[in-house]
Amino acid sequence: MEQNPMNSVIGTIGRIVALALALAAMTAPAAAADIKGAKDYPGIKRFDGASIVVYSTQKFTRYTLPLGPADDADGDNKPIFSASKQVSGALTRLSYTAPAGISSDDVFENYENELAAKGYQVLFKADGGAIGKRQDAIFSGIGTQLFDYSPEAAHLLTAELTKDGATVDIALYVTEFEDGYTPGIEVEKGQAIVQLDVIESGTLQDKMVTVTAAEIEKGLTAQGHIALYGITFDFAKADLKPDSKPALDQVAQFLKDDPAAKIHVVGHTDNVGGLETNMTLSRARAAAVVAALVKQYGVSAGRLNPAGVGPLAPVAPNDSDDGRARNRRVELIPQ
Repeated sequence: MEQNPMNSVIGTIGRIVALALALAAMTAPAAAADIKGAKDYPGIKRFDGASIVVYSTQKFTRYTLPLGPADDADGDNKPIFSASKQVSGALTRLSYTAPAGISSDDVFENYENELAAKGYQVLFKADGGAIGKRQDAIFSGIGTQLFDYSPEAAHLLTAELTKDGATVDIALYVTEFEDGYTPGIEVEKGQAIVQLDVIESGTLQDKMVTVTAAEIEKGLTAQGHIALYGITFDFAKADLKPDSKPALDQVAQFLKDDPAAKIHVVGHTDNVGGLETNMTLSRARAAAVVAALVKQYGVSAGRLNPAGVGPLAPVAPNDSDDGRARNRRVELIPQ
């Protein structure tokens, strides 16, 4: 039987296509996988094809949200913004690498559209040099040198969403890798990288129970000291937060019930930051508690002695969020 030339051509084309597909499958780079245990924050999609390369969560933290450029940094290399606000709650921190060949402009625009569609309100937005002279300090200390970035290709955005009694704040930073050592992370020069921090407040709060006046008296008698976790401060500051009032009420009540009592008010910190910084901070926080008791409750200053030991008397290891939270406290000790 005579062979149909057209069938022969079709067969040849089919074999060529199959061979090409096989070669492509062998030579195409495998899709990068997320690190173990990592997952997107619910409700915020990632850029198509991006991979999670750094992932961490904290049950409770205090976070400085940029509302202006970072033109300076403090002695601990923490950025100082021209405007900012303190938020607190559960933190999810995600670092992504986008597919090679995609610009930071494209990635950032996609995130802008995604956040707008989800109802987030932009609080601050800046590109390149407008992010500030010290944008290098904004995401330093995240456990990797991934963000040796191109300042010119960088974009920063903070936004907020309030819904059903909860607030979600985000800080989004997108840039392109420039140079540096990135252990365990495959990233090419010019590849777009994403840092996304999400802070949930209103639902996950620091739920330490307020100690009563009777419990204070019992603790001082039985143990010689008592820890108070209901006295709270803004991050790295000695300003008492309004939610400290219930705990202060109980301390004042204890002092009223026992007019002869005199106490040391001792501030404690975790070990995040330098020793001297934490020593100074702990003393300032103890002094703020004493000042509040004197001015707001009429307690005699002679009955109170403020002191601070910084991170030098931990009650738990500082290698976990829960441990650090237990170490951040104010203790009362009889004089």
